Amino acid sequence: MIKPTFLIFLVLLACCVALLPEQSTSGREHCLCKRGGMLSVNMERVAKFEYHRPTSSCVYEELIVIFRNGQKRCLNLDGDQGRIIKQKIMERNNARK
Repeated sequence: MIKPTFLIFLVLLACCVALLPEQSTSGREHCLCKRGGMLSVNMERVAKFEYHRPTSSCVYEELIVIFRNGQKRCLNLDGDQGRIIKQKIMERNNARK
């Protein structure tokens, strides 16, 4: 016969395991930019930019630079170039609406 304390332990363990996947989706874990990013880029090497608004999986704005060789890097939105590029992307998106 199984003891009641052992059953309680199994139920608590199952609850803890069920909650673990939810914890991994919170915070900065799924952000593309792990650090602040570059302050500027050589525009001749850039193929395109991707701007990501804050979401439930990443609470930060992110500006991804995709270079012509396929490499992706983050551009710091606090830098002058990052702010200007973000502003132009936002203006272009508003013009499309």
